[in-house]
Amino acid sequence: MCVRAAAACATALGFCFAPHAPATVVAADHGRVDPPVPIPDIPVRRAGDGASAGLAELLRGRVTALQLMFTGCSSVCPIQGAIFERVQDLLPEQQSAGIQLMSLSIDPRGDTPRAMQAWLERFDARAGWIAVAPTPKDLDRLLDLFGQGSNALETHTTQVNIIDRRADLVFRTPDLPSADAIASILRRV
Repeated sequence: MCVRAAAACATALGFCFAPHAPATVVAADHGRVDPPVPIPDIPVRRAGDGASAGLAELLRGRVTALQLMFTGCSSVCPIQGAIFERVQDLLPEQQSAGIQLMSLSIDPRGDTPRAMQAWLERFDARAGWIAVAPTPKDLDRLLDLFGQGSNALETHTTQVNIIDRRADLVFRTPDLPSADAIASILRRV
């Protein structure tokens, strides 16, 4: 049922994101974000080597689909990972087009660089799909930015946040969007 509802919403995304559509949030929790919200340069650790970088720095210059996840999740996160895997298949030109996928951990204590790398490998992530985790002290700030509460590990959203090349949050999908919908939005931002 949720998948059918997400598919119906995704079909509407083309209309909602068309140039002639009003520049307002389509619903209380998804659609255009107007005005766009700048992503702060919060420090994050990268999967694999654990190198530190600023979140906005990693986003600037690319159109990014950002999902919230944690590697210990056994419910919706694996579904989200499979959707991103399919998005990569739909966007073979992803890297040359300046498009990236980002899995942002909401469990900075549990998601080590090695665990996040294993997450990416589980879904055959290729260049252009990265995973990062904030420091524990910055987690609440990110959860607020992406509309989450403090109990995000239990109830986090399955929305995908779309960030433009200026590192501004410009669009939120409905919960569990299809890979086709995400790819379509990324091509148009």
